[in-house]
Amino acid sequence: MFESSIVIFFPTFLECKKVLNISDFSSFSYFDTAVYKSVPIIITGAGKSNAAMISALFFSQFKPKYPLLTGICGAYQNTHIKTSDVVSIEYDYFVDEANYNGLSITTIHEKGFITAKDNRAEFQVYENYKQVSSNTVSLIPQFDSLSNLYMTKTNALVENMEGAAFGMAANKQCVKPYHIRAVSNYCGNTEKQQWDINNACISLKKAVDLFIETYK
Repeated sequence: MFESSIVIFFPTFLECKKVLNISDFSSFSYFDTAVYKSVPIIITGAGKSNAAMISALFFSQFKPKYPLLTGICGAYQNTHIKTSDVVSIEYDYFVDEANYNGLSITTIHEKGFITAKDNRAEFQVYENYKQVSSNTVSLIPQFDSLSNLYMTKTNALVENMEGAAFGMAANKQCVKPYHIRAVSNYCGNTEKQQWDINNACISLKKAVDLFIETYK
């Protein structure tokens, strides 16, 4: 069922259900999957560990021409990106594989423990949307100082929880996937996050439909 030229990956069932209005999931081999407009959908699970495991298993067996990781994300403050905006991520960084002393971040990559080339994964750019870099984080800051450190460390404009791990697994199998996210909130201080999941998911559905229409 995964011989399609397009395969779409969502981090969570909740995102997939809300964006695509899908409720009919099944298990196939190692994968939780569904079908949307004849395109296979795979749930990676939230976070770097799940995304790395599922995508490594998948790309070791299948090499679709247009694999797409998608979902919602947060945007850093003062980046001129608004909630419900859709972005195409070109580079996604392992920003919090790092030492943090309360004032600065030193990545393990900088210390010589190489996770990926240039400490990031690389994606194809989908030119219909604003091109940005992203940070993939496991430690999600709810205060501005750490969030600002993440942003300034890599010059990323958005952050998510899966992209760098997913992209690294794909890149190691000589696959260069696409990565599209819709902004659901701002990063940092909880009082400034301005969550708008509903409109982000509406925007993301339009983007997924357009992606399928473009490459199918």
